[in-house]
Amino acid sequence: MKRLVLAALLLTSCGKTPAPQESPLATITEKATALQPELISIRRDLHRHPELSGTERRTAGVVAERLTALGLEVRTGIGGHGVVGILRGGRPGPVVAYRADMDAVVGQEPPGREYGSTVPGVQHVCGHDLHTAIGIGVASILSSLREQMPGTAVFLFQPAEENIQGAQAMIRDGALVDPRPDVIYALHSFPFRVGTVAQGAVFAGLDQFTLELTGEHATSAVAQRLQARLSEFGTVAPLKQAEQVAPYLADIQKPGGPYSTAIYMNVKISPSDVPTRFLVRGTVKASSDSMYPQLRQSVKEAVERELGATGYQLSFRDAPFPSMSSDPQVTAGAAPTLAEAVGEGNVLTLHATHIYSGEDFALFLQQLPGTMFLLGVANPARGILGAPHFPDFDADEESILIGTKAMSSVLWQRLSQS
Repeated sequence: MKRLVLAALLLTSCGKTPAPQESPLATITEKATALQPELISIRRDLHRHPELSGTERRTAGVVAERLTALGLEVRTGIGGHGVVGILRGGRPGPVVAYRADMDAVVGQEPPGREYGSTVPGVQHVCGHDLHTAIGIGVASILSSLREQMPGTAVFLFQPAEENIQGAQAMIRDGALVDPRPDVIYALHSFPFRVGTVAQGAVFAGLDQFTLELTGEHATSAVAQRLQARLSEFGTVAPLKQAEQVAPYLADIQKPGGPYSTAIYMNVKISPSDVPTRFLVRGTVKASSDSMYPQLRQSVKEAVERELGATGYQLSFRDAPFPSMSSDPQVTAGAAPTLAEAVGEGNVLTLHATHIYSGEDFALFLQQLPGTMFLLGVANPARGILGAPHFPDFDADEESILIGTKAMSSVLWQRLSQS
């Protein structure tokens, strides 16, 4: 026996890497359960006080106060109202980042909710209040385990996601520097059943064009004809009715389904400040970024066929905004821990792009390997559809416990890897 102990000591002293720590799932679950009422309270407070992109002062203050109380190193004013919290563990290890977005959108929340928005015309309709509460929850749990925790966890609370400006601003202000993360994770609300988490998320990129009609083409009839013609490039219709959501969720879980190579085209006629002009604006989203060059060419050719070579000006954004594509290797590395945390039967796998929304988490993924998980927040029995950007969006708050437990476990598992 003494020889075996001596051999183990020699292996350690010779620089052999110890086996990764197992996820302390029971401890994390216990702590997440104890935190649940507090996190629900935080979510409801943020929901009552939504702030638009670039104005997240109060939300950032709540986050900074909470992280400071947990003993994290806190930096504020990063990329606007962004907050960075750094948690250094008691043992050596990697640097792992976690991102949560904070902003709300323009909209009027349905009346009668106990925790409804108190800000006229502004509401949390995408779940960023949940994301922020869960981010605070994960920081709380890991900070309570800091002495045993290997490595460093960097928490990025991001402003201005809805106008896809916040991620780039945080990167520009050094959010990924000192320390430099090895990997990054994120979570987003989605209309899957509460209790489930989906892996392998891909959100579509974005292209836009503006067609300015002048001269003889500056008529309502021409604008409407072009609107109809360009709309034909779309292969999928927008989700507008609650009844469309369930079939859509089934489709994006099918390999080779209708969203594997889809195009969403939203073309609108906009008023011009000059009476002799008409503006036709288009938003284009595709399953793959590789599709945008050909789509631009198709739009140019269609306009030229309709109008000839003169009497209009067609312009595109400088470059398409990139898609948010989860790293398959990072996703696969987290899969066993995710299944342990929420139950193997509650882990869903996506096989197609979520084409109706973009995500500037894409810009973090251009800097670091990482992945985004989709958190089920729907509860049909309670009338909660859980579809982001639907006017009556709400979420089953049990999802806060699920998200906190799952992400704490995933981060711990990754931190425990040498």
